[in-house]
Amino acid sequence: MIISNVKKIKNNHNNGFTLIELVIVISGLAALSSFAIPSYMSAVKLNKIEQAKAVINGYAADCLSQYRQVKETEKDKFNKDGKPSQLNELELASLGYEINGEKNKCTELSIKPLNEKEDKLFPFGFNLEVDDETELVTIRKTAEPSSYTGSTRFFNSCKGWAGDGCGLSEEKKAEFARKAAIAKKKALCLSNYSKWLRAGSSGGFTSWDSEKKSCTREVFAFEGIPVNSAEAVEQALKNKYGRACSEWKESRKNTISPNGNPETLNPECGGVNYWFHAGNIFTNQTAWTAHDNLVKEQACITNRTNALKSGTNGEYTYNPEGPPPCGKVVWLCNGREYETLEAYKTTTCGATPPEPEPDPVPDHCEDFTPNPKWCRGYISGKSLYSPHCECS
Repeated sequence: MIISNVKKIKNNHNNGFTLIELVIVISGLAALSSFAIPSYMSAVKLNKIEQAKAVINGYAADCLSQYRQVKETEKDKFNKDGKPSQLNELELASLGYEINGEKNKCTELSIKPLNEKEDKLFPFGFNLEVDDETELVTIRKTAEPSSYTGSTRFFNSCKGWAGDGCGLSEEKKAEFARKAAIAKKKALCLSNYSKWLRAGSSGGFTSWDSEKKSCTREVFAFEGIPVNSAEAVEQALKNKYGRACSEWKESRKNTISPNGNPETLNPECGGVNYWFHAGNIFTNQTAWTAHDNLVKEQACITNRTNALKSGTNGEYTYNPEGPPPCGKVVWLCNGREYETLEAYKTTTCGATPPEPEPDPVPDHCEDFTPNPKWCRGYISGKSLYSPHCECS
């Protein structure tokens, strides 16, 4: 006998989902993902920005530390070549960034998104800035806000990095560029001055002028030791070498240093260089050149005045050679100067002279015709001239 424990299922119910239910669920998931996925991607991008900020902050701290430790004589070199010691472009690439052009120095470091079409990651960086008056070294942060407008979080991130430096105006950019240029000039100026002193130099030199923001302040030293004035240099010379140098300078005073080259007398002048110019003695080439240019300029102006007074007409070049206006070409006419040839041609000196009028023809010759019979051929090598050939 066969015994079965299987019960026959009388009711066959379908326990699956209907098509309408599936459509509703999928639509709901799609709606949720339309909010969740972009929000998630934005969070990922913001996280990358924050990581990049941390990296760049590390570079800034490194640069600040390097600048404070570098010697005064090496600051110009640091401004040109100094970089963060831990600069790692592969690390930046993993965060979606790269160095912005050549801006990879401590004086100006900037990064930008690897993808040019990126609308969320924004470029940012920093500048190492030295206050010209207080000598205080600071880090100035800059950034350009992203073009993404779907959330304020990216703009807030930009502001969180750079503050008012997020989205600088063209005027602000120009002002920062001007300050950076001044800082570089100052570093170069002070570096050159330090090298001059370390070489044991004597005489005059130029250093940084904080008021004029230029390398024009006259400074003096004797054998590498700064002194207050040119007179102090002279006194130090006299104390050490006597009057030999002073007498030599007097003998050269009324000459002109050839091509502006320095002159000295060793050892009597202690290595101090001098430049002479017709009664003037200078202790640095900058002052000699300025005086030489002034003399040449005045000579050119005087020669031009004399040319006008003497009645010189036509093209004229300011001479002798020298700075402007020397070398300038003008046109002179009857005591007046004209800047252009076109203006000169309107004067009596430059106008084209009229063509000479032909000699008048006598009335009785108006209908004269040469006789071909008599006006052809030669006799004894001479042309035949007769009333038949010419009318007079």
